[in-house]
Amino acid sequence: MKKLISITILMSFSVFGIRCKKSGKDIIPEEKSITIGQNRLYEPDQGTVSNVVKQANTAEVPLETMTKSFESFDKATGQMTFKSDASELKSLKTGSVVLFTGHSLKKISNVTESGGKVVVKTSAAKFVDYYKSAKIAYKTNFQWNASTLASSRIQVNGDPNARVRHIEGTNEWSYKGKIGNWEMELKLAPETSGENRKLAIQLNGKRGNLGGVEFKGFISNFEIENNISVENSRVTNYSETHTGANGEIEAKYAFLSLANEDAVFELPIDFFRTMIVHGVIPVTYRLRCVFKVYPQVSANSSSQANLKLTYSGTNGFNYQNNGLTPRATMTNFNPSIIGDTGSASTGIVGVGVGLEFPRFEIGIFDTVVVPYMLMNTSIVNYFESGLPFMPGPCNRTRLTFKGVAGLEMSFLGANFKQEMTLFEKMQEYKTEGSRCPTSTIPFVENAFLLPKSL
Repeated sequence: MKKLISITILMSFSVFGIRCKKSGKDIIPEEKSITIGQNRLYEPDQGTVSNVVKQANTAEVPLETMTKSFESFDKATGQMTFKSDASELKSLKTGSVVLFTGHSLKKISNVTESGGKVVVKTSAAKFVDYYKSAKIAYKTNFQWNASTLASSRIQVNGDPNARVRHIEGTNEWSYKGKIGNWEMELKLAPETSGENRKLAIQLNGKRGNLGGVEFKGFISNFEIENNISVENSRVTNYSETHTGANGEIEAKYAFLSLANEDAVFELPIDFFRTMIVHGVIPVTYRLRCVFKVYPQVSANSSSQANLKLTYSGTNGFNYQNNGLTPRATMTNFNPSIIGDTGSASTGIVGVGVGLEFPRFEIGIFDTVVVPYMLMNTSIVNYFESGLPFMPGPCNRTRLTFKGVAGLEMSFLGANFKQEMTLFEKMQEYKTEGSRCPTSTIPFVENAFLLPKSL
């Protein structure tokens, strides 16, 4: 079986940790934030941490110490380095679990002084190693604006020379490069005025003269609301809801005799922004865009499509007492064909393309608890010319819009790991006279069911 061509664009930042005010036609972030080391943390519109009961053998390093004295953290070794004025850290007990406010929860291995620095060696700790009980709630409206991109360091695949860069004199950020045999181009452009902001995205992939795929569209502002309850060292509730989102995605592809592709590659992009709830708990949202292509177009065959989808609604989920239920209502699902769509061959053609956007990864402190919460748009075309022992001819194209979430709750004290479909909408188009089998090219369609992230 051929491998799926997958391009992952990773945008890591606190998508809602920004309080906004109007300034002329633009909306810019207020300077209500704190800095810990090299990281700037923003506050949500509303955020509380309440009903706190701490475990025994715990301690807290206050926010003042973190902002004034913290210098660095080596994730590989667990070593934290502070300025020499953080002398109170020397009283931390080996084996105790410590809240480094706004940064992380860690178990202390030892504390030493070296080279005029206070060095704290740590190991990983879970949320429930520090909190026996707690309630966390935050709510905010994220508005796309140029300040979000301009104040972020956007890097491609860890390569400092491969960057998504601002195009001078425009409101656009772009990346262009070659990955494997594919020429890739990404463009991001936040709307510059108005209350109903949106982020325009365009992603193009070209495989020489044999094929090309283009996705373009936008995602609007939306509101995020989250509630977490931990009782008796175990999470009892975790809910996440994204409301008021609307978007548009146009997909266009054309392939000519392209098959037997064997490539998997990623294009990660990092936005370094973090939110802090109630001045205590950092929450990180990592935004991804995953682009997938699966062409099986034999010699002397072709396949093309041009479809558009507009949507609006709510996406979300609720975890409660070891069970997961969807909280999604997609009130508007409006697909349409806007250009030539179909395939031509003397045999069988199967093509699948897909775009996961937006795809969020959610972490508390430095641990991921929601590996993915995404909306996936996929287009699958199946063509069969009427071969012997086949029901055809068949020329069918399916557009599917699907919401999916995956949770991993061990950090919050629950032995729970599950993925769930939050919503699913599908529109099928067939040429007149098509006689299509009930199940077609599962090796293509299954490629777009779920990300293998859990």
